[in-house]
Amino acid sequence: MRRGLALVTIVLCAVAGCASVPSGSQVIGGRVTNHQQPIDDPYVRVIPVGPGRDWDPGKIITAFQAASGSFDGPNGDHKVAREYLACGGCWQPGISTVVYDRMEQTSVQIGGAHASVTVEVDQLGRIGSDGQYIADSHRFKATYQLRQDAQKQWRISWLPQELLLSRNDVNRAFRTLDLYFFSPDPQVKALVPNPVFIPMVNRTWLSQQLVKQLLGGPTTWLRGAGVRTDFPGGTQLRRLDISGGVATVDLSRQARSGDLRDMSIQLMWTLRQLREVDQLKLEIEGKPVQVPGVGGTVQSASVWSAYNPDGQGDPPRGWVRTADGRLARLDSSVPQVLLPKLRVSQPAISYDARQVAAVSKSGDTVTVTDMTTGATRVVLHAKLAGGRFCKPSWDSRGNVWAVESNSHGSRLWEITSGTTKIAVDGWTLAPYPVRALRISRDGTRAAAIVQMGQVSQVQLGRVDRAPTGGLQAEGFIAINSDLSAALDLTWRDADHLAVIGATDSNPSPLLYDVPVGGGTIQPMVGPGGDMKAVAAYPGAPLLVAQHVSSPQPLDNVCWLSDKYGEWKCYDRTSAPAYPG
Repeated sequence: MRRGLALVTIVLCAVAGCASVPSGSQVIGGRVTNHQQPIDDPYVRVIPVGPGRDWDPGKIITAFQAASGSFDGPNGDHKVAREYLACGGCWQPGISTVVYDRMEQTSVQIGGAHASVTVEVDQLGRIGSDGQYIADSHRFKATYQLRQDAQKQWRISWLPQELLLSRNDVNRAFRTLDLYFFSPDPQVKALVPNPVFIPMVNRTWLSQQLVKQLLGGPTTWLRGAGVRTDFPGGTQLRRLDISGGVATVDLSRQARSGDLRDMSIQLMWTLRQLREVDQLKLEIEGKPVQVPGVGGTVQSASVWSAYNPDGQGDPPRGWVRTADGRLARLDSSVPQVLLPKLRVSQPAISYDARQVAAVSKSGDTVTVTDMTTGATRVVLHAKLAGGRFCKPSWDSRGNVWAVESNSHGSRLWEITSGTTKIAVDGWTLAPYPVRALRISRDGTRAAAIVQMGQVSQVQLGRVDRAPTGGLQAEGFIAINSDLSAALDLTWRDADHLAVIGATDSNPSPLLYDVPVGGGTIQPMVGPGGDMKAVAAYPGAPLLVAQHVSSPQPLDNVCWLSDKYGEWKCYDRTSAPAYPG
């Protein structure tokens, strides 16, 4: 019986939610919720088909690509896909994964017992060997060499080392999960999430691979930010057993020199993403260990809640700019002006709500003001010719970050402790204008909207403080290939952004939830009108500034009411802000 190219699929219950590269998806509400992926999402397992008899070279390559999307075999080593190869060891696809939108065969050449097939794809991005996704949209070309074996059957003799997977293959076969590391600054207690793409080989393999990647340290990209791990070099996973809600993690002897508390914190926060894990039991060389500060050998997730990457406590109140330029706090149905004489534009509130950094009406000055006394603490003037500042951003250490841009480039400033102005020399976005910049709560990452020609691109960069005092904001990478006209952004939580922007398929600006790890972007229900700015804080409703032209021109800041499940607006307000 002649075998076709169709793959057999089985729907299974997955241990973790689907990872997705950006694509259209369902619309979600604007309310801030837990962004953990649905643990029991259906998992579609592909049963790949091996090569059929007398298939021509073009069909062999098409079927090989289909089989490559299945991580079959005991270690996900593409057992069936390797049946298409003339050599067992000539393909090592762990180097990187090319994620594409479309593939076409542009050339098939046959000469005797040899052939070549050239394919071209619309590349969306790449997943590195460490699981880091980087959006990189361009045309990718690859040529496969084939030869006939003794039975006159075509087999692949040379092929690219990259694994080529369609967007749908990645959405089906990978999961995006966070590894957790400590901020390089001991003063910052919150953990730093490091999202990685992990193939879903099977339920047990996924949880083991998650711990193995944690032990291996941060991805190459995040390592540049100086994040810390407390697992000693060479520490290996000996055994991982999950039963009755308890994950028993047995580490090798190298872990004895590590800090038991810090290792437990990293393990608990990483494993608690799996719905079946509620508690942790740490062992070293098969023997349970007693972790300081924990009664008994079994740790609950709540023991380490103080290290929540999103902070602790109740969410703060939001802030807006009134029609006459004053700063007002959203205490009730009517915004409350606290400093009647202070006039602001694009205000940014410090995490302790004691200071405000605001841009002047002309855009060429940033002023930091004490919100208790109304006294000016520092004034920063633009240095670039025609330079204009976008909205400043605070980190949790009390530092202000401000970017000035003109049509030729940008310059980054840090106002240390809200008083001392420092030009950041290691600013790799200097050749480009920057429309928005937001520093993460942990102070290690910066989200930016970068003007790249005609495209306003969402990028993520690292903040690196050298021991000698040097400061760099570098390593900016695109995290999304779909958003081409971003207008504003804010950190929604430790690993998600809220972005107002447009895509090629939908040129009208919408509100999107954007995972910084490169997962799928989700359109959110917005307040309507012409959306201009957005502010967010973990556990608090989104604030969105809109402009409406009917029945009369009006600027409003709107928020999603938990009580009524609809957007409510503060008339004649603008420039929404939460601390940060």
